[in-house]
Amino acid sequence: MGDKVMMLSSGEGRRKYQRSKRTNDPDQTRTDILEAAEIQFARHGYGGTTLDSIAAKTKRSKRMIYYYFSSKAKLYVAVLENAYARMRHAEAHLNLEEEDPRQSLKNLVQFSFDFHVSHPTYVKLIMSENLNDAKYLTASSLVPELHRPIIQRIERCLRRGYETEIFDRSVSPIEIHMTLTALCFFNVSNRATFSTVFDVEMQSAAARRARKQQILLTILGRLNARTDGFVSEFT
Repeated sequence: MGDKVMMLSSGEGRRKYQRSKRTNDPDQTRTDILEAAEIQFARHGYGGTTLDSIAAKTKRSKRMIYYYFSSKAKLYVAVLENAYARMRHAEAHLNLEEEDPRQSLKNLVQFSFDFHVSHPTYVKLIMSENLNDAKYLTASSLVPELHRPIIQRIERCLRRGYETEIFDRSVSPIEIHMTLTALCFFNVSNRATFSTVFDVEMQSAAARRARKQQILLTILGRLNARTDGFVSEFT
């Protein structure tokens, strides 16, 4: 009986040690704070979020948040950077080097649409910062750098389309990115109001496939692209 008690005590000690170890992991602590802060800032905006509310969600002290981020404003900028980086890093694995540049654009539409749908907190966070007129985003030198690779990749895709005479109209990669982002973003940011006002279904698999096709055709139409032999439908 005594041995069992000792074994249980030893096991409990190991569990306490493991919990302590995780708590004292600087990277994990920083990640936990960022995740909780993103949810709070997306839900309540910058003005409506307090460090106390973030601390409560992370079960860490406000002093700990100050230790890692110095201020609420710096934490908010870090949250924005982290949110943008998450999308851009996921996007980096996307194949935009297809032999047919139309397929590359189709891959891009698929990714961007699905990412926005599956990350509504990201959409709310960006909406919130737009209400701030990007006041805090201007403090970040990282975010513009994060976006350079996707613009360069779209530019290479467009160049292949021009060289193969699949695309007939010259359009800047920034415009393609803007159109794509606007249409994918709207599908999440305005879904509640738009579906209510017009009584349309926007969340079913069929509705999403149809919307993705419409976005792709909009971009291909802007490029005056040839559509012969190309399947624009999404499965």
